[in-house]
Amino acid sequence: MSIRNSEQPETDLCTEVCRNLDRQLSSFWRVDNICWDQKMTEVAGAISKTQKELKACNKIYPNSEGFSIFNTNAYAAFLYHLSHSIGLQGGRENVELADKIYYLNKIMNDVEWYWNIELPEHFLCEHPIGSVLGKAEYGDYLCVYQGVTVGANFKNETCIYPILDEFVTLYANATVLGSSRIGKHVVVAANAFVMNEKIPDNCVVFGSSPALTIRTYSEKEMRDKFMRIWKL
Repeated sequence: MSIRNSEQPETDLCTEVCRNLDRQLSSFWRVDNICWDQKMTEVAGAISKTQKELKACNKIYPNSEGFSIFNTNAYAAFLYHLSHSIGLQGGRENVELADKIYYLNKIMNDVEWYWNIELPEHFLCEHPIGSVLGKAEYGDYLCVYQGVTVGANFKNETCIYPILDEFVTLYANATVLGSSRIGKHVVVAANAFVMNEKIPDNCVVFGSSPALTIRTYSEKEMRDKFMRIWKL
């Protein structure tokens, strides 16, 4: 099941995805009160958002076949988009369904992306297993890998979350916490630990706070060398 060169998914695909979702959700919870015909707009919108993200990627990412429930990275993003869209409508039933879809994503893909976080228009998860994305401010063209954590630090019993600018890539097991501000065109290297730091534009970050290693480059170098996953 895939979409090729289409802004809107086909009705048959949306129907099949709804049936698939119903089977998956009913494995864990009662969902006999869900009218999927009334959720078709949200399902189609979530598929379209995921497809748009795939089309923004270069060929190094397996996007040529478009959206598919068998592309687990794409399906994880789809489940986030769907839960987000439904949850924001408000109301007990919508919030309950959004919670279930979020939880399904956690069960199936081992991701902690609660539906009320605001992920950007272009979001790519490559091997997203074990990733935790908290209520930070995320810039467009965000890419995360396995084991990534973006979360809060406490200050006077208040949660302080990071701010990430555009074109940030977080490699495996990278952690960004607290009042950190990550600039534009930044790569946070695998296993890096960034806490309450201000990271400039156009750089690669290694190591752990407070002893980070920051290697700066030109914007062109960052785009050519480190941001190849996007069609820039």
